[in-house]
Amino acid sequence: MKKIKAAVVTVAAMAGLAVSITPAQAADICTAGGNGKYICKYGVTKHDLPNGEDEQYFVGTDYAVWTRWTTNGSWSRWTSMGKPDPYGKASAASPIKVTDTQTSNQFRTTVHLTNSNGAFVGKTRYDIGLDWQNWDFPNCC
Repeated sequence: MKKIKAAVVTVAAMAGLAVSITPAQAADICTAGGNGKYICKYGVTKHDLPNGEDEQYFVGTDYAVWTRWTTNGSWSRWTSMGKPDPYGKASAASPIKVTDTQTSNQFRTTVHLTNSNGAFVGKTRYDIGLDWQNWDFPNCC
């Protein structure tokens, strides 16, 4: 009888442990539109483009920066921008900020954040529709 009682107590304790761990773990990972999974504490950064389209950015569960955008109001799939370290050793460790610079002939967008090495890093696109440059250490923001 003591063995059965001990087994019941052990099972109950394990069930209580599982219940207490699961919500905390679930709170750390969130889901964005398009089934994108991201680190909740860094959130999703929304960005409006001057042509009326939208972009979103987040730190994924792999600690890389991910983005998606609209074209004629329809969202693209999430696309990885890679881990934010020019040397490939660090990962994202802060919310993402987006800055724009408008000149007479160009609309430059830069995403920037702090990586896990503590460095302030950024990635720039020199106009809408162009490819992103490599991660770098910007002198601004």
